[in-house]
Amino acid sequence: MKLFAAIAALVAAAPAGAAQRFAVIAGNDEGGHGRARLWFAERDAERMAAAVQELGDFTEKNVVVLRGKSADDVRAAIAALDGRILQAKAAGERTLLFFYYSGHAGASGLELGDSRLRYDELRGLVNASPADTRVAVVDACDAGRLTQTKGASFAATVDFALPADEVEGTAFIASSAAGEAAQESAAIGGSFFTHHFELGLRGAADTDGDGQVTLAEAFRYTAVRTTSGTAATQAGPQHPSYDIRMSGRGDVVLADLRRAEATLRLPPDAHATFILRGPRNLLAEIPGSPEPLALALPVGKYTVERRAPEGHATADVELARAEVRELPALTPTRYERARQKGGPAPLIAFAGGGITAVPLAGFGVAPALRAGVRKELGDLGLRLQAEVARKDVTDQPLRYTFWSASGAAALVMPLVDGPVFLEGGVLGGYTVASQGIAGTSYTGSGPIAGGVLQGTMRFGRLRLGLDLQAEARFFRLNDAAVVRPGASLSLVALFSP
Repeated sequence: MKLFAAIAALVAAAPAGAAQRFAVIAGNDEGGHGRARLWFAERDAERMAAAVQELGDFTEKNVVVLRGKSADDVRAAIAALDGRILQAKAAGERTLLFFYYSGHAGASGLELGDSRLRYDELRGLVNASPADTRVAVVDACDAGRLTQTKGASFAATVDFALPADEVEGTAFIASSAAGEAAQESAAIGGSFFTHHFELGLRGAADTDGDGQVTLAEAFRYTAVRTTSGTAATQAGPQHPSYDIRMSGRGDVVLADLRRAEATLRLPPDAHATFILRGPRNLLAEIPGSPEPLALALPVGKYTVERRAPEGHATADVELARAEVRELPALTPTRYERARQKGGPAPLIAFAGGGITAVPLAGFGVAPALRAGVRKELGDLGLRLQAEVARKDVTDQPLRYTFWSASGAAALVMPLVDGPVFLEGGVLGGYTVASQGIAGTSYTGSGPIAGGVLQGTMRFGRLRLGLDLQAEARFFRLNDAAVVRPGASLSLVALFSP
């Protein structure tokens, strides 16, 4: 709680019209030699500039946007504002300087192309500004792959020389803790930190519902959402850090939602998440709140999706300039079961029991167990199966114990596709059989060849049916090669392993 108490003690910007606000906003996709080009750093800067001009009482003439510029350009831009800030203070106006950077960084400082701006120099530049209140936000980047890793190291406690007056000071906000990676994502089209910071300014961070977003609210919301959003990435969770050196009372208001081009009010819905897709490549994932939540949005067409454990629902909304639209409660529907459209079917396993007939005098049929798998190969299916059988046989005057084990492969194809699915094909394999008579065993083996036919119907999550196999068995009998017919019938269950 010390963090938020410190932020809450930030100097209050005077009411709109009684303050002058100045900003230097920089983004550079390029870093030093060997750095991979970032995807979204310059876009992050553009979106941040648009948000503070729309919502933060920053006039266009007071916002300097640097895209792809050097460290010298940043130094010059900050210094160039000093005269205008002093002029505003001389006229009795409160002044605020807002600095924002997105791009590469190394252990010693920001990397803007081949140029460098050391952290201590940046702190000195910001702290030396004559503005009453100074807020510096750094989202510093390195290179990565699908989720870009922006490997910067920040000190969580940065020493600023604080002024003695009671309502002055500096806040330094970093997108990650010391030694941590900051990240950007192709899925959200920007940096995790800046993405959530902008959404916070647009109302997602307005927890007290007063229509204003303070620095404390923006940091709290951004820190939580950034950490949770990066928890499952390859680089791991990212923890925004801060250094607050302020005196006085109040808070810095960064966004006034009444200045929005348009407003969409979300209903109270604490157990849902709202996903918005709209103009300017805006993609927002907003956790629901127990209280109504107002979002300050650009005009245009939006698709709003509500996701909750009980289902999801969508609505299309078009916002006109100065319009305040209430999003109606969205009635959830069950999630659709996603499945592959086309392509090979999954691996199918089957198992069951039945009877088998063996070409021996007086044998009849024996109980058998059958199991196997089926894999689709284009228009055909490949079956691999095994079967075992055992029986005590009485063949006057002989009494013996019989067992057999066989393995086979079959190529099958669909014959009937409907409520009853029927397929058939040819098979080949090998069998081993044994007769035990008065403590002596006689074992023989040989190949089998034949056909298979299987018909099944769906019962709940399983398919049940009959599996029929008929084959010719090749073996030696009395030192002669013979062929005997055989057959088996099993009740089988099919399932995906």
